Amino acid sequence: MQSVGVLISGYHEEDARTIKSFLDRTLDAYVLLVSASQKADMKIIDILRNRTEETFADEETKILMFLGFSEVQTHMVLEGFPRDGSLKRPIFCTLTAQNQHWPLNQLIEHLQEEHRHWSGKEA
Repeated sequence: MQSVGVLISGYHEEDARTIKSFLDRTLDAYVLLVSASQKADMKIIDILRNRTEETFADEETKILMFLGFSEVQTHMVLEGFPRDGSLKRPIFCTLTAQNQHWPLNQLIEHLQEEHRHWSGKEA
């Protein structure tokens, strides 16, 4: 069985479990979940490498980063992510050679700027 992962930020533990359950049901893969909540100053690569302390916290901006997903799996998650109001929809992204070296807060700022640009909400 293939394994994939997600790095999430901004969700409390109960919502993280709900996301993990959704991913397990949706994908035919083992899904590793890594929480980056309250690690704003850490580089993404360091969060992924040093998973000794998993912290979950409800934060304004919610991020879900795909790790090792195929295009089909990514599409399945984007289309199937719960829209019933039980979970706030995150800003989705993927790990890249560039962003893995950014601190989480820089990634969040970048994603928020992109999100505003593409949603037509630029100030």
